[in-house]
Amino acid sequence: MNKRFLKLILILSIAVSGFFGGCSSKPAEEPQVNNEAALEVIDEEQEPVIGIWFSYLEYQRMCQGMTEEEFREFCEEAVSNMKDLGINTLYLHTIAFTDAFYDSSIYPHTAILPDIDYDPYAIFSTAAKEAGLAVHAWINPMRSVTVEEAENLPEDFIIRTWIDSNDERVRQNNGRYYLNPAYPEVRALIGSVVQELLEKYHPDGIHLDDYFYPYDTQKNFDAYIYSLAQEEQEDLTLEDFRMANVDQMVKELHDIVKEFDEKVEFGISPAGNIDNCIQLLYANPYHWVEQGTVDYLIPQIYWGFLHPIKPFEPTLQEWKAVVGDSDVRLLTGLAAYAIGVRYQLSEDEDVNMEWVSHDDMMASQTEVSLAEGCDGVVYFSYSSFFAPDEETIEIVENEILHIKSFLNAQ
Repeated sequence: MNKRFLKLILILSIAVSGFFGGCSSKPAEEPQVNNEAALEVIDEEQEPVIGIWFSYLEYQRMCQGMTEEEFREFCEEAVSNMKDLGINTLYLHTIAFTDAFYDSSIYPHTAILPDIDYDPYAIFSTAAKEAGLAVHAWINPMRSVTVEEAENLPEDFIIRTWIDSNDERVRQNNGRYYLNPAYPEVRALIGSVVQELLEKYHPDGIHLDDYFYPYDTQKNFDAYIYSLAQEEQEDLTLEDFRMANVDQMVKELHDIVKEFDEKVEFGISPAGNIDNCIQLLYANPYHWVEQGTVDYLIPQIYWGFLHPIKPFEPTLQEWKAVVGDSDVRLLTGLAAYAIGVRYQLSEDEDVNMEWVSHDDMMASQTEVSLAEGCDGVVYFSYSSFFAPDEETIEIVENEILHIKSFLNAQ
């Protein structure tokens, strides 16, 4: 029995009890149905989140060179596309590389949309909210600019001053700079842009994705601050030190959000491979659940049902075990970008062709996710559905039909 039917039964039972209550011959002291409380239960029941990510890649590919009027028209069309698909939540990039896709007094304007005099986030989020979508402001907290791009940063920008003075608060790793969350000043900087987003736009949520420490963080990335920490705790491993830094950053951002407004959600979309998440990115979702510092997790389970290493359904079960019986809501991140793509994964061509041979992968993974009790799904990303490559257009259109058919049947 689906939620909508249950709601209908509850509403009808309230109405019937109210009708007959008016002419009841029962004693007045007998307890009556609390219609107000019952209606509150109805209001609190939430439909599954059907979300989509709109990333800096979409801005880069689809929005460069637009006038404000052209961008407004683009946003209205994008929101219409989302609504038609069944999307009710938009995860909208605001900070990708310590830059800003909004009018910020802290971070410099993104170089991905140069020479514009309008506020992309304000326009896009307003259009989405007016259409009834929830909007989560999506940030990458630690990832910054490349070595080449650093030369174009404003000279008075705090990250530029750290780079120029070879300060360990920002470190280069394989050609790109990353903020070092071991330092309170760094966490305070990241927190300040979250505070700015909350105060300027009051989003429905603040959202982080899977970029924490880089996958191949060098040992000299944080050697000095780690040596100081070891003076206090000799047996502290580098891995535990880095995980503690991420945990502290997550906690501080969570606290900023909740101090602003308890109703604003704070969530993370970690890498789908839990071992990689912990061992390579030093991002431990078990800790966030235990510490109560996230409202939701959206693991990026970007693999097919037949994947030889991380098949979809067993991986989903692993993530269900992460949240356990906690209050943390679990959604699944799904790989719309994989639609129609052949992968070289196995000697078995059925495995390699899974995303080509089946034109209902997204609908099937959505169905499995909801059947397993997940609170929703989120698709990566907008352009995968609405600006596909020529060779995948037909299969993408079929995927959309399957998604809409499934959602409409709920």
